Order: sequence, then structure tokens, then C-alpha cells
Amino acid sequence: MKRLAYVYFNIYSYCQERSYSMTSLSARLQAMYIVSFSAGGWILLIQAVFLRLVRRAWFSTPSLAMSFAVSVYVITAMLFYYIFIINSYDEKICNQYEKSGNNDPNKRNGQFVSFFVAMVPYVLLLSLRVFFPRNH
Repeated sequence: MKRLAYVYFNIYSYCQERSYSMTSLSARLQAMYIVSFSAGGWILLIQAVFLRLVRRAWFSTPSLAMSFAVSVYVITAMLFYYIFIINSYDEKICNQYEKSGNNDPNKRNGQFVSFFVAMVPYVLLLSLRVFFPRNH
């Protein structure tokens, strides 16, 4: 959990640095939605790998697949909103890492790794689509 908290802190600090006029709440929301989008991607990747490689089954229609994906994104966004914004867990994370994060000479590397972790499920989903196409 500590590494996930550090990933969140890196994304939050990037969102806060991007604009000086951005309020704290908007930076918190932006970081929360990026992490939520990444978590939704990981859930969809696990589901796709299970369906394509284990069960060898697919969704019957593209609209059913889309509604499943949207429901995963909405549920993760609501869950992360409750955890990070309502319960202020993100402020606890930021207070924990703020002093060490601001003095870290490898801060950009940490931000790059954090965004890489957020994008990996989508690259893998695309490669799954390319290397294991759906046969009708």
C-alpha cells in the first residue's frame, strides 16, 4: 500500500505543479481521477485476460462490453472519491510524503514511473487486442 500511496503522491504533485492558479481541490480531484482511471484499466485488463485466455469467451455485443467498462470506471471513480476526497486520505498521503518528495532529486523519475504505471494497462489491453484478436 505504501508504493501505491507514493504513486498517488507523485501524480498529485505533478497535477499541483502544472498550474499555479489551480486550487488544491481541483488538483486533488484531477489526481484522484487519474488514479481511478488507472485502477479501472487494471480491472479491465484482468477481466480481458481472464475472458480471452482462460475462458475463451467474449462479450456478446460491443455495447455490452462498453456498458461493463463504463460501470467499472464509474464504480472505481465513486470508490476513489469516497476514499481520497471525502475521507481525506489523499491529504494524509501528501502530508506523509511532502517533505521528502519536495527534496527528492529523482522527483521527475518518480513521476514518470507513476504515469507509466497508470498507462500500462491500456498498452497491454491494446496489445491483447492485436495479438489475440477476436475470432467470430
